[in-house]
Amino acid sequence: DPIKWSYCNGRALPRGRFIIDKISEKMENQDVMLPQDVLADVLRRIAPRDLAISRCVCKAWCTIIDARHLFPADLLPHWVGGIIINFNDLMLSEFFSRPSTGPLVSGNLNYLPSTSVVKDHCNGLLLLDGYVVNPATRQWAELPPCPSLGLESFEGEHLVFDPTISPHYEVLVIPISPKLDRDVKLDPTVEELEWPASLCMLHVFSSRTKRWEERRFVREGEAAGTIADMRLARQYYQNRAVYWRGSLYVHLPSHFVMRISLSNNKYQVIKPPKGRSTLFGKDMLYIGKSEKGIYCAPVDNPVRVWILDESCGQLEWVLRHNISLHVDTDESSRPWTLQDVNYYEGYGEDAKDEAIARQKFDWDSDSDNLIDPKSMADDESPCYTGILGFHPFKEVVFLCVGLQRGLAYHLDSSKVQELGNIFPKCYGTSIGIQPFIKESFIYTPCWMEEFP
Repeated sequence: DPIKWSYCNGRALPRGRFIIDKISEKMENQDVMLPQDVLADVLRRIAPRDLAISRCVCKAWCTIIDARHLFPADLLPHWVGGIIINFNDLMLSEFFSRPSTGPLVSGNLNYLPSTSVVKDHCNGLLLLDGYVVNPATRQWAELPPCPSLGLESFEGEHLVFDPTISPHYEVLVIPISPKLDRDVKLDPTVEELEWPASLCMLHVFSSRTKRWEERRFVREGEAAGTIADMRLARQYYQNRAVYWRGSLYVHLPSHFVMRISLSNNKYQVIKPPKGRSTLFGKDMLYIGKSEKGIYCAPVDNPVRVWILDESCGQLEWVLRHNISLHVDTDESSRPWTLQDVNYYEGYGEDAKDEAIARQKFDWDSDSDNLIDPKSMADDESPCYTGILGFHPFKEVVFLCVGLQRGLAYHLDSSKVQELGNIFPKCYGTSIGIQPFIKESFIYTPCWMEEFP
C-alpha cells in the first residue's frame, strides 16, 4: 500500500509515526497502560524505522519489542555477510564473501564519487575517506570536512551505528597518540604529561544534525601512560574500534583500550592483557566483539583469546583460550569467495561479469566442511595464522593461514572450518609490493532502507 499520512500538531506524519505519537501522548497524560498483547500487535504493524523509535519510548516498549522479536531479522545486521580485508599497497578493500541464498552484496563501491579503502565498519555501514555507505542498499552520504581540533596528535575516525535504536549514525574523531617524532627531544615536563588527558576533546559528526560538534569526555581512573610512552609505542600499533552496548572501545598504542561511554560523556582506560606475545618484536593485538562481549587476541599463532570482564565495575582481560594449531590443506570444500575488487576494477568492464558468482546456498557455521585440527607436537613449528576477526554472534574466530586460506575456528568445540582462498589475483607481482594484510572487518549487512 502507498504510505498513508496523518496530521498531528500540524505535522504530516506517516501512519506508523502518528500511532506512536498518539499512544505515547495518552500514556503520558492519562497514565494509560495497554495490555502487552495489544501493544505488541500495534507495534508489529509499523515500519522498521518507526519501530526503532518506539523502542526508545520507554523500557516497557523496549522489552516487548526485543522479547517478541518484532524487528524483521532479515533486515537487521544479525548475520555475517563476509569479511572486508585491506591488503598492503592495494587501492581498494577486498570483500571475502560468504555464500547465501539472500540478496547479493558487492564489495565494489565504484558508484561513489571517489573510493578508498574502508576505514571502519559498524552494523552494516562502512566509513571511507569522506563517505559513509551502506553496500547492501548502495546508499551513501558525503561527510563534510572535519574542523581541526588544534591538537598535535594522530587521530582515528570511527563509526557508531545501531539500527535497533536509531537510523542515525555518528562519526568520532579520536586523538590516538601525540604527533611527535620519537627522535625529537622534548622538555621533560612535556614527556611526563598523561595521555590521554583527563579531559579529552573529540569531534563528533551526527547524521541527525548533519554537522560536526566538539564533545568533551571526562576520564574515570588512570591514564594509559605518558606522552613519552605513546611516542615509543606508536609505530607498533593498529588502530581499531568496536561498538558494543552504547560504548565505543578504541585500541590505543601499547594496547590499552579506551572505553568511551556515549551516554554520559565519560571514558575509561583498560590495561592490556597479561602474557601477550610479540611478533618480530612488535606487539600485535586485534580487538573485536563476539557473543559474550569484547574479545582480543594476538594476530600471530598460537591463538590466545581474552574476553573483557566488566562485572562488578571492574574492567579486566580474562584469558579464555590458548591454542596452537596445525591444519592440513583441504581443497575439497571452500565455499567463500574473494570478489577480487582490485583485479576486476583494473581490467575494466569486460572482466567484471565474472567477478561475483552467486552461490545458491547458505554457509552453515555449525556443521558444514569441518576439518580436524591437530594439536602441535613439541618438535613441530606452528603454521602462521593471522586474525581476520571474531564472529559477532557466535563463539567463532576467523583466521587466515598465511595469505592463502581463510578458516573459522570454533572456540567452544575447537572445530575448524575451511572457508576459501583469500589471496587476491595478481597481488604481489609488482616490484616493490610487500604482500600482507593491514586490517580487516567482519561485515554484517543491514537491509533497512532508512538512511539519513
